[in-house]
Amino acid sequence: MGLDESGEAGRWPTGLTDGESRALLASGELSWCYAYLDLRTMSDGRPEAVGDRFAGLGVEGCEGGEGLFVLGEALYSSGREDVVVLLDGASGAVYLACPDGNGLLRRDLLASSPRALIALMMVVESITLCAAGDYERAEGDDGAPYGPATVDAAVRLGLRELREADPELWERTGGRPAHWESALLVRALAWGAEPGKAGDTSFVIGPDLVEDLAELTGDGTVRRFRPDELPDRLVHGPTRRLLTDVGLPVSGRCALAVPSDGPLVTMAERHSDDFAPADDGESEGRRHQGEYVALGRWMYDLDVALDGATGRIELSDEFDDDRPAPYLHRDLGTLLHVLWTYERLRAERRRWSRPVDPSPWAVFRPREFLDDITEGVLRALDPLAWATEDHFWPIRADDCHMGELLE
Repeated sequence: MGLDESGEAGRWPTGLTDGESRALLASGELSWCYAYLDLRTMSDGRPEAVGDRFAGLGVEGCEGGEGLFVLGEALYSSGREDVVVLLDGASGAVYLACPDGNGLLRRDLLASSPRALIALMMVVESITLCAAGDYERAEGDDGAPYGPATVDAAVRLGLRELREADPELWERTGGRPAHWESALLVRALAWGAEPGKAGDTSFVIGPDLVEDLAELTGDGTVRRFRPDELPDRLVHGPTRRLLTDVGLPVSGRCALAVPSDGPLVTMAERHSDDFAPADDGESEGRRHQGEYVALGRWMYDLDVALDGATGRIELSDEFDDDRPAPYLHRDLGTLLHVLWTYERLRAERRRWSRPVDPSPWAVFRPREFLDDITEGVLRALDPLAWATEDHFWPIRADDCHMGELLE
């Protein structure tokens, strides 16, 4: 319920005098969770003074927070501190903010007004809905508008719309506002691959996505297999077409390391000792994978096993503790889309690890933003790959020896 402008539902907090802000709060319009910003914390539409919020978190003092009210929070941290979204009660300006170790409030301008904040959030959320109409296909290209080129076009379009949504923000920040470009870039990655239809892989992978993945992880080399290089047991049509027509990246830095030449063989042919009959006649480990295709190697020196009948992707059990769980991804299309998304995010993180210019922001840290939201992005592409802590991706995310997920 919004806060009644007439005051019947309670008085406005002292210092909240901006008329537009009061009207939006009264109508309940500032209660969304979009673009990695959660504004749903005000159940009664009455914003909390920033000093009260930080006092509740055990932060002593909050110098610089006078006249500021909490609208919500960001879904990422800054120096391991929670980031809040604040409203200037007098001017209506909106900030990202968090306290430093000395009780001082650090903040970055996020929007020039609450209405501009709503517009900016909607641009980020809607970019995947409008990018296709603005994507200019090459002459003769009648395929679906998905792939790296569409992602880049979506980002260009989104940046233009963000500037148009709040030109004052761009002017006041010297053209480098916090948060928005990073949030937009991540959302635009949804245009990397089209969701598949029945009878196909879960994502339709184009050659340009695999070529981009090969560039991100190596020298751009892509291997496309001849039909006679595929085992007879590989009868799953969509997977065969993907291997022959689209191909796989050949790179030592890609999580999936495929052989650069020679035919693909079964797991039993690749590791004959591991799949030899047990002395006692009992089956041990993942014996069913013996007839699967040995697609390549994976992180932690695991083998990637492809079910030739269904296209399902599994991992070997080389540590004899049944971890990670066999299931890796639904099919090869999902595997490639996840890897491409992962490598795009890693490339962006590396860009901010060695910035050309000093960061202009006091609160927003792109590396921490990416570290905090990546798991959710990957999880959405294949929820079953995160079903338990024994699946590969949760193991990798929790492996402190390997660093952050994107390292």
